[in-house]
Amino acid sequence: MEDKIEKKVEDKNSEKEEGVNMGGFFISKRSLWFMAGGALGALAVIGMGKLSKKMRPAAVGVTKEGLAFKEWLIANYEKVREDLEDIVAEAKHAHQKDIKTTADAVKKEDDILKKMEQMVEEILRQRSKGEEA
Repeated sequence: MEDKIEKKVEDKNSEKEEGVNMGGFFISKRSLWFMAGGALGALAVIGMGKLSKKMRPAAVGVTKEGLAFKEWLIANYEKVREDLEDIVAEAKHAHQKDIKTTADAVKKEDDILKKMEQMVEEILRQRSKGEEA
């Protein structure tokens, strides 16, 4: 009876996860990977302790170059940013100048139209006075 229950439990476990059944213990693949990762991590810590004296100058050099690259990147970023700000400022100035030029042209057109309207009205008044007389 117990064998049947164990077999059912094993079947359910194998359906959910693939793993290894070791004498009453079920170890899933996830658990195996986790244990392998932990073992590799422990080996890495032990190895770094032994290699740290040899690797330290290389790590310092890599860090130094990384900092130099960061400074270079920041300097170039600032230069590009300033150039873009200058371009935007020039574009705004040119746009405002175009708006002013357009407004001046519209104002001159309005002045010319008003003068023409006044001249036409004056001519019509003179004709109407000439016809009355």
